[in-house]
Amino acid sequence: MDRKEEYRQKLEAQLKEWKAKIDRIEARTSMVSSETKAELMKEIEELRRKKMVVRERWDEVQKTGGEAWDTLKEGVEKAAGELKQALEKVFSRFK
Repeated sequence: MDRKEEYRQKLEAQLKEWKAKIDRIEARTSMVSSETKAELMKEIEELRRKKMVVRERWDEVQKTGGEAWDTLKEGVEKAAGELKQALEKVFSRFK
């Protein structure tokens, strides 16, 4: 398996995991006040937007090769890191 395919599989698994976490956060909004729920729903939408950015950047990476692949991959990793941090921040509100 080449490194691009290996990276794709890893990213796909990570995106599925992040989607599941976002869905869990959304399910937990039923346990909070309406004001908090409104805030959380905004944050959930932002998480979904960040997840789409990761997906879009990955789609760009898949169309490239060589050195461009490495450069664009960095953009995917940056977007993924931002999503991970945002998820952890929102998730920590339920601990």
